[in-house]
Parts: sequence; C-alpha cells; structure tokens
Amino acid sequence: MIPLLLLLAVGGMMQAARSFTTDTSLAGTELAFGYLLLASYFTAKIVNRLGLPKLTGYIIAGIVSGPAVLGFVTKDMGHSLDIVKDTATAILALEAGAELQLKKIRPVMATLRGITIFGVIGSMFAIAAVLFVMRPMLPFFAKFDLTQSLAVCMVIGVALSAQSPAVVMAMLAETKADGPLSQIMLASVVVADLTVITVFSVALAITGAVIGGGIDVTATTMNVAWELFGSMVFGVLIGMVISAFLRSVERGASLFALMICVIVAEIGQRINLDPLIILLAAGIYLRNFSKADATQLLHNFEGAQLPVFLVFFALAGSKLDIQTLWSSLLVVGIIAFVRAGTFYAGARIACKRSGAEEVVAKYAWFGLVPQAGLALALALVLQKTFKDSFGDGAAAILFGVVGFNEAIAPVILRVMLLRSGEAGKKQGIDFAAGGH
Repeated sequence: MIPLLLLLAVGGMMQAARSFTTDTSLAGTELAFGYLLLASYFTAKIVNRLGLPKLTGYIIAGIVSGPAVLGFVTKDMGHSLDIVKDTATAILALEAGAELQLKKIRPVMATLRGITIFGVIGSMFAIAAVLFVMRPMLPFFAKFDLTQSLAVCMVIGVALSAQSPAVVMAMLAETKADGPLSQIMLASVVVADLTVITVFSVALAITGAVIGGGIDVTATTMNVAWELFGSMVFGVLIGMVISAFLRSVERGASLFALMICVIVAEIGQRINLDPLIILLAAGIYLRNFSKADATQLLHNFEGAQLPVFLVFFALAGSKLDIQTLWSSLLVVGIIAFVRAGTFYAGARIACKRSGAEEVVAKYAWFGLVPQAGLALALALVLQKTFKDSFGDGAAAILFGVVGFNEAIAPVILRVMLLRSGEAGKKQGIDFAAGGH
C-alpha cells in the first residue's frame, strides 16, 4: 500500500513540476531522470509482490509514463536521456564480458556454436520467409519487385533476430542464478548479438544496393571489419587500462570503470566503433587474461549502477507505442511466435547434437527471446536509412515485436530460471532488486 501511495505522490509532483520547465532544457532532463528513477523503483516494488520480475515493473513504469499513456516523459525528454541508455548498454557489456569465463565455456562450445547456427542464423531466414509470405498484409511491399522484396525481408529478418543481453543479465542478477544454464544463456546472447551486428551490416549494404542500385563491396567490407575487429582491439586496450588501475589503485575502481563506460558510450559510435563490442572485449580480457582481480570490481560495480538500470529499462518502456502494437498485433504475434519457435527448435537440435545437459536443452533457448536495446537501435537504423521506401513500416514491425517480447519475456524467463534450480546460487548484490 505504501509503495502505491508513494508512486501516486511522485506522479502528482511530476505533473506539477512539468509546468515549470521545458522538455528540452537541462532541468527537463534532470526532472525526467529523477521521476523515472522513483517511479520505476516503486512500480517494481508493487509488481514484485504480485510475483512478477522487478524488471517488468521498470518497463511498466516507462510505458505508463511515456508519450503513449500519461505523457509525463515526452519524446524530447527521452532523446535527452539517450546517454543513460548508451551508458547502461556499456555497463552491461562490461559485466557480460567479465562474467564469461572461457574455461567454463570451452566444454560447451559445440552447444554454443550449434545454438548460434541453428537458432540465431536460422531465425534470420525463418523470419525473412514469414515476412515474404505476409507481404500482402504489409503495404510497404507494394512498390518492390521480387528481388527487392527478398532483400527487404532479409534485412528486417536479421534485425528481428537480435537479442537482449541487458534483459538476460538483469534476470540473472535478480534471481541470483548461476550454473551451466546461466552460463550458456549469457554466452549465447553475447555471441548472438555479435553475429547479428555483423550480418546486419552486410544485409544493410546489400539491401541498399538492390533498392538504390550500386554497391561498394570494398567500402562495405572495410566498414564491417573496422566496426567488428576495431572495436575488439579497442576493447582489449580498455581492459588493459582498467586492469592497470585495479592493480595500482586500491579505491575508486568501480567509479573509474563507470567513467570509462560513459566515455566509450559517448565517443564509440562517433568513430564508427560499437560500444557493446568494445566493453564486451574489455570484460572478457579482465576476467580471462588480466592479472587483476575483476571480482571485487564487479561486486562494487553492481551497487553503483542501480540508478542507471532503473532509468534504462523505464526508458525502453516509454518508447513503446501501445497503439501501434495493438494495430499490428496479428503480424507481430505471428513473427514473435516464429522467432521463438525457431530459437526453440534450433537450440534443441544444437543440444541434441552436442549432448548438452538436460536443463540446458530444456531452457537455454529462451535466453534468446528477450529484446531491448539492440533491436530498437537496428529499427532506428532501418527507419533512417530507408526513410523514403520501407523504413517507417519496418520500424513499426520491429517496435511492435520488441514491445511484445518486452512485455512477456522477462516474466517467462524468470519462471524458467527458478524452475532450472540455478536461482539463488550466486553471491552478490542484486542491482535489479535495489540492493535488497
């Protein structure tokens, strides 16, 4: 009862404060950040008492507060908080990389490789095929011939196959899960995102050439190589810097790492490097090759990152357009079903071929289902790149599928982690629970 009353009080104060500031001012940005922080925290308290994940509470707070419902947080406010989104992605990437212990993953590499090939890459073709069949239901295909339609279906299919390490990391933290299933889930979404980023870059260039004519193969190859391998090299260098700090300075390591994440999030994309890959590489280096002890860094890091993650997931919710989702529910539902079904079939095939443990074969596939930051980023890329052709239509589908998966995937993932028996086996601060 008390969290609900506090939530209503925060909403009332936000409504009153909106009259004193503009959406694009610094005060408006700070107001939006503070409001989302409090609203998501109290909403999470309420939904958790109903047996739902706190992550779901964060997203619900964003949906209700966003332009589609109450309008407390406008689109301009959301854009001004993009640095929070980018920083949160960087933090999650650093943590995800540091959680990947190569010695533990090496015995299950066959399973991981199979999930990537049969599940992730398989889903790209399965979704593309479904989109091709559903062309009569999607008006933006009317202007394309057969070859162009195939290219458009493929690039949208690749974008829709994107995963969310953010959601998986949040649910692993909230349930404190650890074990073979948790390791496979985390490793699979990390590898999947790297795969999606690489394939999407190629598919985007090919689609642009098919629709607009002409393709610079050399330039495309160089751009993909720079983004992928350049980010990896830069990430290793960042890992070395953090490692040197850990070995030479006893205090302030978590704040130093947080500062690094903010800097990488700000400058990475400006030089065509991917912050996600950079911090993943840095985390993997810290955990597996550095002489510094990354365990204590991550333990302290978890407590410092709570405000960023509360606002990150609330922002993700605020950008969901409920009306668009509802109007395209049939198409979205079919795509979401095919996407999840392909992950399930691909993971089962991979686990059967590699002789994986039963718990992995039963539940690992669902780690690929949640979507958030990367899928939304790819939607915006398609919308901007092909604005005069199919960009808006493709973005609407992507936003709808992401919204659908954001609404249901965290709840199901939490249930699966609890049923797996791995929940509660990891020691550490639970940032998703607010430190208690």
